[in-house]
Amino acid sequence: MTKAVRLLGVTLIGLVLQGCMTAPPAPPPDDSLTREQPEGWQARKAQLRTLNQWTLQGKVAVRHDEGNDSAVIREWTQNGDQFLIEMSSAFMGMGSVRLEGSPTFLTITDSDGQQYLSDDPDALIRETLGWSLPVEALYVWVRGLPLQSSPGDVFFDQQGRVSHLRQQGWEIHYGRYATLAGIDEVPHALTATRNELRLRLVITRWEPGAP
Repeated sequence: MTKAVRLLGVTLIGLVLQGCMTAPPAPPPDDSLTREQPEGWQARKAQLRTLNQWTLQGKVAVRHDEGNDSAVIREWTQNGDQFLIEMSSAFMGMGSVRLEGSPTFLTITDSDGQQYLSDDPDALIRETLGWSLPVEALYVWVRGLPLQSSPGDVFFDQQGRVSHLRQQGWEIHYGRYATLAGIDEVPHALTATRNELRLRLVITRWEPGAP
């Protein structure tokens, strides 16, 4: 390879990398949304992060490559990053499912008492339920917050509420706002999509506080 060819290759690589670094971010999913942070957003984030203990009930629907699933969340208990989720569902014919753990370890118990354990929660969910669930992120996203550990885009509506979040390859859209623990406009419904997977969560009861 001649020096000129090598120089041309290095130049082309540099231009590609420069293009990647300077490429504009993807536009908002809706023209009415903005990345501009509303007044008080930093204080609101800090307030939402203190909301890390709760019990809630709701419903979840999942659309994936193999079809559709749905479940009733009988109880989701959160204590810091530790969680216990009990669902009545048709997932993989399990009937009822119990998920217990943290972002780094998960135990799934089916209606027959069979347990599945892993230190890779996302992989275990894919193997047992047949689709992906972002365990590490979900308890943060459900509060209308981005993960602090990875980059993401937050979009606000005209009322200054978090309306959409783009992070880790997921698109999360929020709706059905309500007041919770003195915090105004906390989302009570979200739809998360990634490729062909679509997860819809609707919260019907949400009680903050230590379990």
